[in-house]
Amino acid sequence: MQGPAADPAYDDAAYRRARRRVRMLRGWYLHALVYACVIAGLWLVYAASGQAGYPWPLPATLGWGLGLAIHGLVVWLGSSRRGRDWEARKIEEYLREKAGDRSGRVR
Repeated sequence: MQGPAADPAYDDAAYRRARRRVRMLRGWYLHALVYACVIAGLWLVYAASGQAGYPWPLPATLGWGLGLAIHGLVVWLGSSRRGRDWEARKIEEYLREKAGDRSGRVR
C-alpha cells in the first residue's frame, strides 16, 4: 500500500479528495443499509399485525427513501464545487494570487 511516505510523487491534495470521496460513499452505504433494515422491520411488523387497513409503514418508506435518494444524488452525482474541496481550491487560488502580488497589500 502506498501513501505519502512511500511515494515521492504522491499528491497530498489528491489523496485528501479521494479519502473524502470514499468517506462519503461509505456514509451512503451505511445509510442504505440502515434504511433497508429498519424499513424491512417496519413492514414485517405491519405484516405480522394482520392489519388490513392503511399501510402505516408507507410514509416512512417513502419519506426516508426520498432522503436516501437525495443523499445518493449528492454522493454519486454531487459537484466538486461544494464543500471542503471547493473551499480548499479557493484558498489555494487566493494564496497563488497573493504570491504573485509582491506589494504586500491585501486586496
